[in-house]
Amino acid sequence: GLPASVINPGVGPSKTAFVNPFNGNKCRYGDPTTLAEVGSLQLEMQYLSHATGDPRFAQQADKAMQKIIEIAGAEQLGRKSRNARKATAQTSVNRLFATDVHPRESRFTSDRVSMGSGGDSFYEYLLKQYLLRPYTMRDMRQTFADTIRETLEKVRGNAQGTVFLGQATFSSSEPIKKMEHLACFAPGMLALAYESDPENHRQSLVDAEAIMESCMAMYATATGLAAESYDIVVGKTGPAKLVPSNTMKFSLLRPETMESAFVLWRVTGNRKYTDFGWRVFTAIEKHSRLPGKGSGYTAVADVNFRGGNPEMNRLDRLDSFFFAETLKYLYLLFCPPCVLPLSDYVFTTEAHPLPVLERPPFSQ
Repeated sequence: GLPASVINPGVGPSKTAFVNPFNGNKCRYGDPTTLAEVGSLQLEMQYLSHATGDPRFAQQADKAMQKIIEIAGAEQLGRKSRNARKATAQTSVNRLFATDVHPRESRFTSDRVSMGSGGDSFYEYLLKQYLLRPYTMRDMRQTFADTIRETLEKVRGNAQGTVFLGQATFSSSEPIKKMEHLACFAPGMLALAYESDPENHRQSLVDAEAIMESCMAMYATATGLAAESYDIVVGKTGPAKLVPSNTMKFSLLRPETMESAFVLWRVTGNRKYTDFGWRVFTAIEKHSRLPGKGSGYTAVADVNFRGGNPEMNRLDRLDSFFFAETLKYLYLLFCPPCVLPLSDYVFTTEAHPLPVLERPPFSQ
């Protein structure tokens, strides 16, 4: 019931290996995929069923989500058994998910837990499935709450007052002191949880704003742009610092922090998020935009580049998410709340706004 990471339409569901034309890797149907890939099709498929009247698309997506939840429950039961603990009905409900999954064999292939690469949008979609279809997917509300609580306990760290989202394992006692920019979607997700249910998610907004401080600190670089990944460096005094990782100093102009700034601005009305967004926009214009009228943008090689000419710090690359997400969220950050209100629209992980499909009073 889980989607393969890549298939060759000419081969179909075969075990025969083929070469992935995008990267030249040798692939096999059902090769290990990621939690994010398994759990990031649901909104699109559910809306496709709504638009076409064909329920098969939503059914397949819902089946995949249910399967990964079952795999997590089986994994926890196995760990409880290995630890010689009695498994009960309560312990059979696991809310920790590994980032690496084998779809054909229906199992996790690692015990890595992350809200960054490999995991990110899975957690986002647990909440957004409920927001898109609050009647049909009402059970997902509690699943999200339980999952986020347990996952944050694993991956959230506090280094001398600097709150970060690192990586952990099922058995680790604390996260690795690293944080990816990809994880900066989390403040926006937590703020949405609060917005949808303030009574039960008050702590979510506190967590969102604390993590967002670290995400905004990622942009305290020479260029004003954020690197791909950061080391959390603890000093003798004061808060820990976020330092771009040696091999990850480049900026792909990712959208996650802009998404969270947009949501937090809509939820709190705090102008610091719009002020922050404007600083990032001006940094993009200075260091990423090519000279000349009607010119485009490029990624940046080193966010701490201090040379005089930005042309020396450009990469021959620009990802589509820059236009689809980063610029879109920056634009929305300066729009009035009546433009795509959060009460009426749910944004996919690629920033496509979908109208809420179910409204109270609900009926069968």
